[in-house]
Amino acid sequence: MDKLIPTLIAASAAAVLLAAAAESAAQAQVRQREQVQQRTQEKARKREIIPGSELMTPAEREAYRQRYAAAKTDEERSRVRADHVKAMEERARLQGLQLADPNIGAKAGAK
Repeated sequence: MDKLIPTLIAASAAAVLLAAAAESAAQAQVRQREQVQQRTQEKARKREIIPGSELMTPAEREAYRQRYAAAKTDEERSRVRADHVKAMEERARLQGLQLADPNIGAKAGAK
């Protein structure tokens, strides 16, 4: 009986510590999930809307993204975008369509 009480106290203390650690781990998971969600939302807000994307194939959209990402300055990115808008306006005209305002998807500072 003399050994039972200290054993019960030690077991209770271990259980409390284990529960606290589990709670801390759960809170860390929630924080991590919230951070990932926030970063994803920020990326989505920052991502450019490609003018005329509805007229492009997935391969063309990817090629445009690569050209845009490879541009090193804001001036180069603006030129890539302007050239692309011209091409999409011509494509839309040939299909009897009108391209939506290309400035809607443009980001201030362009990057």
